Amino acid sequence: MNQGKLDIVTRELDRLGVHLCGISEMRWTGKGHFTTLTNHVVYFSGKDNKRESGVAFVVNPDVAGCVLGYNPVNDRIITIRIQGTPMNVTFIQTYAPTSASSDEEINTFYNQLQQAINSVSKRDIMVITGDFNAKVGNQSTNQCVMGNCGLGDQNERGETLIDFCQENNLAILNTLFKQHPRRLYTWISPNHRYRNQIDYILVNKRWRSSFEAAKTYPGADCDSDHQLLVATMKMRLRKIKRQKKPVRYDISKISDNYRVKVKNQFQCLLEHDHQETNGKI
Repeated sequence: MNQGKLDIVTRELDRLGVHLCGISEMRWTGKGHFTTLTNHVVYFSGKDNKRESGVAFVVNPDVAGCVLGYNPVNDRIITIRIQGTPMNVTFIQTYAPTSASSDEEINTFYNQLQQAINSVSKRDIMVITGDFNAKVGNQSTNQCVMGNCGLGDQNERGETLIDFCQENNLAILNTLFKQHPRRLYTWISPNHRYRNQIDYILVNKRWRSSFEAAKTYPGADCDSDHQLLVATMKMRLRKIKRQKKPVRYDISKISDNYRVKVKNQFQCLLEHDHQETNGKI
């Protein structure tokens, strides 16, 4: 994700009316945030010295004023908290290890994600987004977690994701809404022969009725082999009231005559107090 591609992404987000976007495999080093020339705020978390993996949030100017804080956990997990009504919302962006990774790497990722979930306030609406490199398929093996509107066949990583959702009372949002197949796949192979659904939006089951839709936008120009996956959520944001900084006056601009006058008046008071004290003694 270079500056040119970031400009393309923010332009597409504005065109499609997307207020907050999570990005996987950002491939930036370090952690932090900055404001773009279009007043979008980018919060990112990557490795210290290596340009691989990495996650980020891109927030439009309207939502940026409602951000309570963010936590760059590591190069695969970042969280951000938004002030809203009736509840605050915590978003967690993830980038899971690929299918070629070892079971140990997968377990480490899910353990770290579990720690991030445990740190979220129980009063918050929690939404987890990202590239999970897993296929949950279109056959619902657990109707409490997913619907029948997925894509393709389930694989072992998909089973792991479903079990994780079951343990944390999460629903896989983009398997709950019936869409045309081209609105379901989230990744295209370099030769355009294969289309898979490996990116997901997970949400507390309690709050899934707050979402009106979840689908991909194949026409979005994001210059990526992943398709833009968008969910529509019903909520109201609240701007954060920032405390005004105390006004500091530049005393160097006060005229010399006035400063001499004030100094002389204080000197008279000090001499008067000194005389009274000596009288009492």
